[in-house]
Amino acid sequence: MSQKDRIIFFLQDHDTMTQSELSEAIYGDKNHMPNIYDALKVLVQSGIVTRSGDRPSYYSLSEKKEEIPPQGKKPAKQFRDVSNDIVSNETLEEATLLVQQSDAYGPENDLITRCLQRFPKNTDPDIVAMKIGLIDITNSTHLSQHKSKISMDELCHIIAAIPNIDARIAEGDPEVVNEIARSNGRINLFSFATKYCCYHNRNLYGRDDYSILDTILKEYLPRYFDDVTQSQIQRWQKKFQYKAYNDYITRKLDELGITVDHQKRKFDHFVWYKNR
Repeated sequence: MSQKDRIIFFLQDHDTMTQSELSEAIYGDKNHMPNIYDALKVLVQSGIVTRSGDRPSYYSLSEKKEEIPPQGKKPAKQFRDVSNDIVSNETLEEATLLVQQSDAYGPENDLITRCLQRFPKNTDPDIVAMKIGLIDITNSTHLSQHKSKISMDELCHIIAAIPNIDARIAEGDPEVVNEIARSNGRINLFSFATKYCCYHNRNLYGRDDYSILDTILKEYLPRYFDDVTQSQIQRWQKKFQYKAYNDYITRKLDELGITVDHQKRKFDHFVWYKNR
């Protein structure tokens, strides 16, 4: 898939995005913003994409259809060959080190840690709102694009109202993910919920009870393990079966003989780094 096709693909999914958001979606960080500028410029000049605003500019698909993939169809995804990716203690440690040393992830992860240590509780909606915003921005969960279905004020009150949320996250209760993900019943926040619980559990309490589910894991996990499909992952997400997903990751890592500490978090780093 060409760079222009990737831009069109993500704009079809997200309606409107900034150059930095496109960079994170395509490459996993903001460092590649200059790399997509030329492609965006060509798409704007050809009338396929429209640009509005300045600092930041917002990009969206125009009404021009002839150069966009047929309606109802998205560009066929091309996956990187992962057949030589060996999941081992050594490769997980190596990938985690590279992620932590990156200009974007390392400082942002430290920032999240400091913030959670300073504001550990999730019972005050105002504090929860700040932490939602921090995790949303640093992890590109794009919550703002769903304001018609749930507002920040509503979400932070939902999280703050979850009974015994702090003790449950500290102990790795998988049901907390589902409770956040169900939110107000109008939207499924499964991916965001896995990250919210994981960061608190890992960065605040030093544990490794939660596996993250994001777009990259959903796409590439079946290429690492032949006994799971994207459809199965989608069912776990749609039916709020986080425990089944989390237990699956734990079991597969155990089968591979992974014994490093925080194995689930490091596996997430490994898959993200290899396929970002």
